[in-house]
Amino acid sequence: MPHPVPVANNSEQPRTQAERTALAESSMILAAIDLLNSVGIQGTTLVAIGERSGYSRGLASHHFGSKAGLLRTVLKRMTAVWTEKLVRSLDGETGLQAFATAIDTHLEHVLRHPDYIRAMNILWGAALDPASEFKPNVAEFMRIQRESVAAWVKGGQESGEIRPDVDAGRVAEQFYGTLIGLNNQWLVAPEIDLRAAYEDYKQNILRLLSAGPPPRN
Repeated sequence: MPHPVPVANNSEQPRTQAERTALAESSMILAAIDLLNSVGIQGTTLVAIGERSGYSRGLASHHFGSKAGLLRTVLKRMTAVWTEKLVRSLDGETGLQAFATAIDTHLEHVLRHPDYIRAMNILWGAALDPASEFKPNVAEFMRIQRESVAAWVKGGQESGEIRPDVDAGRVAEQFYGTLIGLNNQWLVAPEIDLRAAYEDYKQNILRLLSAGPPPRN
């Protein structure tokens, strides 16, 4: 679903320079997400972003420097939305409950923002190009996510609810690898029952990690 892109309204009270800058950046980021979903990365040009957001290519270049600079900002914005949602949902949880909460929260996020998920996957795929200018941003985001998952494992091991022989780093790699894989399949084959796939994965990983009976969810 296309995002409503904010546009200037002459009837509004005059904005400060900081407010105008924030509005312009937000409009161009939303335009870029819409374009990634509709015409792909090749069609997401600074000219197209300017036209879609109601600003000029020159302004887009001024704010972001280049198409790669804008796409880096788009990645940061979309990952920040997910990270903030996850942190709120977890509320400091670790161990098995953190896994259950994270999987449920991720499913909710995917179904609420499929446009974000598609755009992120497009950019992650483009980061495989050796010449990609935003590959480091993708790698950094994934590293942070893996570290968070590994911390859930270690917290559960300290409390005795997760098996002590589990390798936290390996679980973290497999966790996001599974979620990314499920979403890639769903995006190209929407007949897949994503809710059922997430529920199956949640129950499977809880059984795999649990040192005793896994929690009921």
